Amino acid sequence: MSLTKFKRMSRTTQVLGFSVPPSLVKEVEALAREERRTKSELFREMVRVYSRYRQQRDRDEDRWVMKIIEEAKAEEAENPMSAEDMLKESARLARFGERQAKKLGVKTDMRSINRMIHERRKARKS
Repeated sequence: MSLTKFKRMSRTTQVLGFSVPPSLVKEVEALAREERRTKSELFREMVRVYSRYRQQRDRDEDRWVMKIIEEAKAEEAENPMSAEDMLKESARLARFGERQAKKLGVKTDMRSINRMIHERRKARKS
């Protein structure tokens, strides 16, 4: 095959370079030998597994939040709050949120809040 012909053929893969500690190199090489796979195959599998892990983690987080919401609804149905109690609780939660935001250096203006929500939703989609 001529060099010119070779240059026209496109690769189906790309070379990815990154640094890892020597101990991790040894671990990856040992795993690849044990699995009888190349390091590239092992890396691709690790990315697939991590991607599935992240999806499961997000689903678990969603289920956890939904469970808390269901528990709160059940509690409210069992012990309804008066309008006065709701206002007091809302004020208490607002003060708590302001203290936490201040501690973390988070701005509480609506523009910043909307930006954080947008960033979180975008991160969850990827």
